Amino acid sequence: MRPLLAVALVLLGAQPSFAAVPGAESLAKLIAHEFDTNSDDILDEGEWQNGISGSFDKMDANRDGSIKTEEVDRLSNDISAEAGDIGGAIIVALIKQVLLTLDTDKDKAVSRKEYDTLTDGIFTKLDADKNSSLTLAELSELPVKILAK
Repeated sequence: MRPLLAVALVLLGAQPSFAAVPGAESLAKLIAHEFDTNSDDILDEGEWQNGISGSFDKMDANRDGSIKTEEVDRLSNDISAEAGDIGGAIIVALIKQVLLTLDTDKDKAVSRKEYDTLTDGIFTKLDADKNSSLTLAELSELPVKILAK
């Protein structure tokens, strides 16, 4: 899995709809591309959990047990390769914004505990129709549902 997508999952949430959050649809496509192991364009709970479980380690570039916004910058090239320079910049900024919302102790770093606690409920928040799977449209709501707690 690309670190970019892992980070993107963690950083989701803010506006009333993905249309209102620049980069949300591109982020959703990146996540789907990375997590959808059976290529059916839908993420089931298993695919989500498998995708998200390794994301922390991929984002924690210096292996200090926390993710800082500076570590997200290293994803910029990979994301830009997928989404273009402007799209990459928007997605990286969105990921950073979401990471800051996961930082419950406000130390400017997301610990493994903070990450696990907050990512556990994301699937349920995104599964609008409660069918235990996520479509691209539901994934596009990630920034909205996470940032608007």
